[in-house]
Amino acid sequence: MKIIKQLYLKYFFSLIICLLSSFIIFFIFSLLGNLSESYYFKTIINLSFLNSLQIISYVPAFIFLITVILFIIFLKSKNEITIIKSYMSIKKLSLFFIPIVIIFTVLEISKINITDFFENSKSDLLDKQNTILTKILVNENLKSKTYTVIKNVSNEDFENTEYRSYIIFDKTIQLAEFSNNLIRFNNTIVADNYTQYKNNLIKDIYDQKLIDINLQDLNEQNLTVKYINEKNDLIYSIEFINIFIFYLLFFSYIFLIFLNRKFINPKESLMYPIIICVILLLYSFFIFNNSLSIYKQEYEFLASIIVGILLFKESLYE
Repeated sequence: MKIIKQLYLKYFFSLIICLLSSFIIFFIFSLLGNLSESYYFKTIINLSFLNSLQIISYVPAFIFLITVILFIIFLKSKNEITIIKSYMSIKKLSLFFIPIVIIFTVLEISKINITDFFENSKSDLLDKQNTILTKILVNENLKSKTYTVIKNVSNEDFENTEYRSYIIFDKTIQLAEFSNNLIRFNNTIVADNYTQYKNNLIKDIYDQKLIDINLQDLNEQNLTVKYINEKNDLIYSIEFINIFIFYLLFFSYIFLIFLNRKFINPKESLMYPIIICVILLLYSFFIFNNSLSIYKQEYEFLASIIVGILLFKESLYE
C-alpha cells in the first residue's frame, strides 16, 4: 500500500505540473487574442482565464497523456520504476491506475457539458458589456442536422429580427429558409412570409409559417450556440457506452505501454510509445468528433475493437 500511495503522489505531482503548464500556455495565447477586443482589461483577464479552463476541459485525453509521460519520466529518473515493477505485478499496478482511468474517462465523455459551463460563464461575463443578439440552435438527429439562426432577437421588438434555417444531410443543404418579416405569437415566432431553397430552386412563399422555437428559453439562453440532440434513446445509449468503453481501454493502454518492461529501462527512449499514443489520440479525436453521418457508429465500434486488441496484445507482454 505504501508503494501505491507513493505512486499516487508522483502521479498527482505530474498532473499539477501538466495542468499549470497547460493553463499558462493557453492563458497567454488567450490573453494575446483578447487584447484586440474592446473590453475592459479586467474583463479581458477574466475572459482569458475562462478560455484557458475551457480549453483544458475540452482536452482531458491530452492532459492524461502528458501527465503519464511526465509520471514515467520522473520514475525513470531515479530508477524507481524498475524497482516498483520488480515488486509489483501488473495486476497490483492496476489498483493504482484503474481509478485514474475511470476518472479521466468520465471527464472525457462529460467534456461537452463542462465546456458549455465555461461558455455560459463567458457569456454572463460579456453580457455585462454586450447583449447577445444572435442565437443559433443546432438540432442533430441520426441522419441530418438542422441549423436555426435567429438574428437580432429580443422579447418585444421584431422589426430587425431575421430567421434562417438550414437542413443539412451528408454535408449538402437540402432545405434552407429565410425571413425578415416576423411577428410574435404567444411564446413563439411566426414568419408572415419567407424565402425557401429546395431541390436547387428558390421561391418566395406568402403563407405564414410557425417557427418551432420557445421564445422565452431562447432569450434566457446565454450561449450563442445551443446543441439539441434528438437521437433515439437506445442508439444514444449504445453510443455513450461505446465511447465509455473506448476511453477506458485507451487510457488503460497508455498506462500499459509506458509501463512495458522494455520502456522502463532508464536507457530506453520513450519515443515509440509517445508516437503510438499520439497517433491513437488523433485517431480518437477524428472518429468521435467528426460530422460524418454515414457509418459513424461502425467507425466508432471499430475504434473500440482496435484499442481493445492493442490493450490485449500489450497485456500479454506483462
